[in-house]
Amino acid sequence: MSGPDRENSQRNMPGGGLLEQLYFPVTGALAAAVLALVIFWSWDWFVPLVERRAGEALGRRVTLAHLHVQIGRVTRITADDVRIDEPEGFDTLPPFATAAHLMVGVNLWHLLGGRLDLPVIALDSPAVELDARKGGEANYHFPHEGGTGGQKTGSAANAATPLPQIGELNITDGHLHLVHAGLRSDMRAEVHTTPGQDGAGPRIVANVRGTYTGQAITGRFSGGALVSLMDRTQPYPIDVAVHHGPTELTLVGSVEDPLSFSGARLRLTLAGPDMSLLYPLTGVVIPQTPAYHVAGSLDYLDRRVRFHDFEGTVGSSDLGGTLRVDPHQAVTFVDTDLHSRHVDLADLGGFFGATPGEHPSTAQQAAEEKAHEASGAVLPTTPISLPRLRATNVHLAYHGDHIENRHTPLDNIDVLLDVRDGVIDVHRLNFGVGRGRLASSGTFVPEGDGVNARIRVDMEEIDLSRLMTALGNYHGQGTIGGHVMIHGRGRSLAEIVGSGNGGVTMALDEGGDISAILPDLVGLEFGKALLSVLGLPARTDLKCLIVDMPLQEGVFHTHTLLLETGDTRTVGKGDVSFSNNTIDYALMTRSRHFAIASLPGPLYITGSLKHPRITPGAEVIGRALASVLTGFVFSPVGLLPTIEAGVGEKSACASALREVETNPAAGIAPHARQPGQGGTGSRATPARQAAGDGNYDGLSRAERAYIHSVWARRLAAH
Repeated sequence: MSGPDRENSQRNMPGGGLLEQLYFPVTGALAAAVLALVIFWSWDWFVPLVERRAGEALGRRVTLAHLHVQIGRVTRITADDVRIDEPEGFDTLPPFATAAHLMVGVNLWHLLGGRLDLPVIALDSPAVELDARKGGEANYHFPHEGGTGGQKTGSAANAATPLPQIGELNITDGHLHLVHAGLRSDMRAEVHTTPGQDGAGPRIVANVRGTYTGQAITGRFSGGALVSLMDRTQPYPIDVAVHHGPTELTLVGSVEDPLSFSGARLRLTLAGPDMSLLYPLTGVVIPQTPAYHVAGSLDYLDRRVRFHDFEGTVGSSDLGGTLRVDPHQAVTFVDTDLHSRHVDLADLGGFFGATPGEHPSTAQQAAEEKAHEASGAVLPTTPISLPRLRATNVHLAYHGDHIENRHTPLDNIDVLLDVRDGVIDVHRLNFGVGRGRLASSGTFVPEGDGVNARIRVDMEEIDLSRLMTALGNYHGQGTIGGHVMIHGRGRSLAEIVGSGNGGVTMALDEGGDISAILPDLVGLEFGKALLSVLGLPARTDLKCLIVDMPLQEGVFHTHTLLLETGDTRTVGKGDVSFSNNTIDYALMTRSRHFAIASLPGPLYITGSLKHPRITPGAEVIGRALASVLTGFVFSPVGLLPTIEAGVGEKSACASALREVETNPAAGIAPHARQPGQGGTGSRATPARQAAGDGNYDGLSRAERAYIHSVWARRLAAH
């Protein structure tokens, strides 16, 4: 069809002129609208939508000033002046979070495939305010959907909300403020990121300063950026240094999977004046110690955090071993296996409530030592912390190969104990002494504001020659056997013994030099004073020592105290009170050869246990006779006829030993072993024989009658 024909045909078509008339105006209007949209388009139109969606997710008001989008394969979405308000009840605080700029890069290609990939996140001047109150309310609790109480847990939550793949993280001039009333903490952190350099990847750095648990704290954390946190093929680097009060902690190394803490290769170093101060940082309860420095490896194995193969010093003792912490139980469980090659007993004082080490290492230790001195008590007075006992369950195994101590001739130490729900079970606290041992055990059960305690101490076949060798150039032979039984209640060891019942029974025969053994048994200065006042030679053989003293409501009474040397016999009578820390005692020393004209008076030891007074006295023969004839009052003079009359060459030791073997005050014969340890030895009933027997002094009726007759004849001769 030719041109004219086509024009004629179009002209003849119905409506053809109308379409032609409308085409250009409509096309022009659409083009103008698109051009106007391009010119005047603003992503701020979506700000209300973003604010509403974010506010619903966070449960608090969210505002932002502007929204910018740069479309591309990695679309960059930037929000200006971001503000997240506090939840209801925290309105007086600054905003929960603010940022001058928040930029998030989204990989659209991966997003279309159903995977959230954020190649870059950048925060400019972010600030976060965290606040937790004593009632448990906190401004960082957010609403969650699903699960119990609206919160998903475990694998279900992970499956429902898979973690995004995060790449580069950039933080400039970040600030974080944390206030936690329950922890008595107020800390501020300055946070920023550093780019990768010298082959190392980018890192996130935080410098912390403030107070934690009432103590000043400063710290520095340096770790890999979030890209390395999410990449399990690359170990995540960690470098932490914390100063909490006087305590120093450093942690350096890497973790293969930081989200599960597996594959950890970390070096942990701890140092400070007292290990008990580690509790706020570790959650592990440790008794007071002297200054320490330990270092070892930290990892996570079998759902337990392990601090293993550590070595260091505590006071003047070395310490090493492994500590495992299970944080998944209702009460944190700590399993320890510790050892020392050389240990000073003074460093272990904190385990018994005493000041550890030779001198206090903290202000608290100094205050407790001052309070102990003011109390006049000889046993530790530091209260047992029941809340801390219940805070951690513990299994402790400890062995010290060699004891370095100039005060006691002990060879080694072996400890096994458990703490479960505040109950302490000391299975063994043993000290080696030559071929024998000093074995202790006990149970401490919380009751009210204190503990109900049962304590047993066994002296098992302790070789005197080992004691004498340790004391210097002395010699001796024989075996010491004995037991201490205590049942008491209190807040400290001093109160437990001060309210306790039980007794002590000990026997030693064929001993060594009294000038060596006595000062070591009762204290150096006090022992030397006794030797001087008793008139004992500088060196003389100790033939036997028998002690049998029941404990009643914190007071040790005397059934028998007999010390025999080659030339003398000393007997004692009186009370040693731990309820008020006083002593009221009398000793009588006399030549083993009878000499009635030289009948001496007793030696009195009175006053406080810490600083007793020693005063000699004089007694008349009439009082001595009255004491013997009554037969019911056992005093040093009352036993004197047994010694001086010589009812058999060894009758005094033999009779006293026979008594403590039959009815020991401790309830156990001196040479009886612990159950299951073999050996023989009778276990007497805890109670003594009936008072009608008159057997207060360890003498039978026949022996006492014979003594009366001897005295009657000799007094009649004068």
